[in-house]
Amino acid sequence: MTIIIGFHGSRYRTFKDFYRLQVMPYWLKAMPNLVSYNRFVELMSYALLALCYYFEYS
Repeated sequence: MTIIIGFHGSRYRTFKDFYRLQVMPYWLKAMPNLVSYNRFVELMSYALLALCYYFEYS
């Protein structure tokens, strides 16, 4: 969820650019188990319910 929320607050127009240009090079130390872009896109559907809850109550 942190990556998805970070994208919404970023200046990037596409999630792919954000993930490859911001997350992979700069956030790797904070998230050592970071998956590839393709795998992350597959896993994003599991965060949908939690993300909706976050935006509703934040």
